[in-house]
Amino acid sequence: MIKKEEFKTKNIFMHHTVGAEATRDYDLHCHSQYELIYFEDGDISYLIEGKAYKPKPFSVLIMGPNVFHGVRVNSDEPYKRYVLHFPAEILPAETRKILLSPYGTSKNYYENVQPFGLRESFNNIYACKNMPSDMQDVAVSAAVQELLVKVAYMCRTIDDTTPKGNVNSAISEVIKYLNENISSPISLDMLAKKFYISKHHMNKVFKKATGTTVGKYVNYKRITQAQQLIMQGYSASRAATEAGFGDYSSFYRAYTRLLGHVPSTDKIGME
Repeated sequence: MIKKEEFKTKNIFMHHTVGAEATRDYDLHCHSQYELIYFEDGDISYLIEGKAYKPKPFSVLIMGPNVFHGVRVNSDEPYKRYVLHFPAEILPAETRKILLSPYGTSKNYYENVQPFGLRESFNNIYACKNMPSDMQDVAVSAAVQELLVKVAYMCRTIDDTTPKGNVNSAISEVIKYLNENISSPISLDMLAKKFYISKHHMNKVFKKATGTTVGKYVNYKRITQAQQLIMQGYSASRAATEAGFGDYSSFYRAYTRLLGHVPSTDKIGME
């Protein structure tokens, strides 16, 4: 059984999940917002851009926009975690750089974070649910900033012995190349030639490392990149081109299938 307490505004989505139900596969995805996970207890595994983590109690995972990741519940042992999704725009421009600094590194995972009071800050965000509507956005923004101040301080002061995640070295180079060239023409034939590996073997080891195929990985990345552009004011057709789609119809089908709504929805939501 899974119990999930949710809080959603026009800027954030947050939930506190308590469950005891194993899942067979990783729930793989990427999205256009920043994500912060505070893991309290349980038997869970994460895949983040091909890096595998098995978090210990009282640990933190951080993912920036367009980072491909997923979670798998390994057993029916009870688990607890807080998850927060937020956009950069919720933060004041003058403090945005420092508050988002942990997301600018290659490190995704931190252990032994109890001394930093993150759980209290997550609960402070939840407390905003009961505020008058005309004050809620201001209160949420302040509470998120308080949490991110703690996270930024934590990342500066915590020791560097936390595991960095395991990833196949050859596939890490493929992932790096894809992320740096996600809007350019990409084919399995081209990748196989560039990295001196057969197409079949590449897809096999890539799926083992990331949980998905090269094609699906590229598609997810391009869709979330296009979503970010649409939310910034780009037309859907221009966003599709900028993200690397060759024709609008294939973009529209992929966008609707992966996100569950048409591209224009995200632009309307920002107006």
